[in-house]
Amino acid sequence: MAEPPRPGPKPDTLRPPAPGREDRVALPGARRPRSSPPPRAASPAPAEGAAKRPTSSYPPPSRSSYPPPASEAPRRRPSSRPPKGDPRGDGGGVFAELVRGAALDARESAAPDPLPPDRSERIGRLVTQLARSGPDDAGPLVRQLVAFGNDALPAVAAAFPGVLWVDLARPHRPLESGRLVSGLANTLIAFEARAAPYLTSLLRAKRPETRLAAALVATDLRLGALVQPLAARLLDDVPVIRHTASRALHAVRDLPETAAVREELLRVVESRSVEPKWRARAAAMIAQLRDERAVERLIDLLGDAELEAACREALVLLVGRDVGRFRLQWHAWHAVHGRRGRASWLIDALDQPDPERRAAVVNELVLLTGEGFERRHAIATREQARELGEHYRRWLEAHPPA
Repeated sequence: MAEPPRPGPKPDTLRPPAPGREDRVALPGARRPRSSPPPRAASPAPAEGAAKRPTSSYPPPSRSSYPPPASEAPRRRPSSRPPKGDPRGDGGGVFAELVRGAALDARESAAPDPLPPDRSERIGRLVTQLARSGPDDAGPLVRQLVAFGNDALPAVAAAFPGVLWVDLARPHRPLESGRLVSGLANTLIAFEARAAPYLTSLLRAKRPETRLAAALVATDLRLGALVQPLAARLLDDVPVIRHTASRALHAVRDLPETAAVREELLRVVESRSVEPKWRARAAAMIAQLRDERAVERLIDLLGDAELEAACREALVLLVGRDVGRFRLQWHAWHAVHGRRGRASWLIDALDQPDPERRAAVVNELVLLTGEGFERRHAIATREQARELGEHYRRWLEAHPPA
């Protein structure tokens, strides 16, 4: 019995393709390149009698095995989370994609801004900037700080006065306003009456520049609540602080609080039941107030032996000259010149032989009028002093007292 034919060998699917022919096999999970496969080259015709090469037993790849064209693929935002199952989705958020090197769109996936600091930290930052600011960049910062309301005042007072815009010891012009001092001084002015309690404390500060800057701010605010603290600075150890406090009180001379302080000082001076040292201090404070209405009452006190020297010194400061040590001399002078006003008294006093006395009078005129600061040293001779006196007379004609 003949043996059945043995089965031939199975087709070898791992054999490389014939030259010029490339078989593509779609394997599960394999990703195809985006570019389309190159066209197949025409295979040469087999020779007669040659055995045909077995073909692959796998079915031809389907269209779904190829990735869709770029124009048809769904577009995903670069910063969105990868699809489920994608290994890139192990971490979450924009930061994970940045670490993995994912492509990001700068407009759509920028890192979020840091959380804003709390209210007190923002106030402290603004106060620090204002304390170092100059005249050109303080305005916007002041408005931002005032927007925080009263919560900003303690920080402003703690940093006051900040970097000064002018040399307070040697100013290039009369110190008439706190707006010329610093950014924090402008901030207190912007707070107006709400700053009064803090200015009261600043007027008692240990540092002279702090007291001076506070007195200049008080000159701008003109508040009755600051009259008493300013009156206490009339006996300050630093002359420029005394002058500034006097100017600030002169600006509010019509307020009832100022009138009450003046009357209280005069009452102390005239009271014989008060110790002489306190009466002398009150007389000095009246002189620092530059209140010409107190001249006649001070003349009456020249007969008091305990108070004669203090009242005479106050009168010399007010009228610009020393008329004498007796009441009769002063009463005679006041009868002739009393109604002319303090500006006229000081202008007449420029024609004195004593150069130190002339210099003191010029300083009082500058303090009273704010005029002639750059010419205050042009009094070396009496002729120069007379010329300066004519300048002040012209000013007085253009600015008559109210």
